[in-house]
Amino acid sequence: MCPESTVAPRVALADVDEEMLKELLALALVQASADEVTPPLGSTPFWNPERIAWFHTYHRAAAAGLEGPAREKTWAVVADGAVVGSIRLKRTAPGSAETGIWLGRSFRGQGLGRLALHLVADEARTRGFAVLQASTTPGNKAAQALLSSLGAELIVEAASVEARLALR
Repeated sequence: MCPESTVAPRVALADVDEEMLKELLALALVQASADEVTPPLGSTPFWNPERIAWFHTYHRAAAAGLEGPAREKTWAVVADGAVVGSIRLKRTAPGSAETGIWLGRSFRGQGLGRLALHLVADEARTRGFAVLQASTTPGNKAAQALLSSLGAELIVEAASVEARLALR
C-alpha cells in the first residue's frame, strides 16, 4: 500500500475584471462576514446594499492599479482554479505599501493565505517597495501568526496590531 502524498495547492493572483468581481462578491456573500470585507456601512452589521455597492466601487477603483487614483491594486486569490478570496497592495508612502487579505471561511487554515501573502510580497518587492505593512485586530490570532511566520515584526496595541515586513 502506498502512503498518501499531500500536494500543496497552486495559488495565483488574478486581476479583478467584471467577471472576477462577480465571483468575488458571490464568495464574500456566502463565505465571509461583511465586517471582514467592507467598512461598516448602512444600518446593519450584515451584508446590505451599501456594503455591496462599496465592494463594487472599491474593486473597480483598484483595477487601475498602484499608479491609479486609488494607489491600490486588488487581486482575486485563486487556488487550484477556484476563487478563494482577495488580497490587496496599497501604496502608502515612498518605499512602503500595505496589504490586506480575506479568504472564504472554508478556505482558511489551509496555508492559502500564506502562499498569497508570499505572492503579494514578491509583487511589492518587484515594484521596488522596501517595506510591506498590514494591520489586524488583537483578537485575530490567525492573522498575527500568519504575519509572524512571514517574518513580520508585530507591534501590539490596545485596539490594533501593526505588522511590518522588510522586503530588502
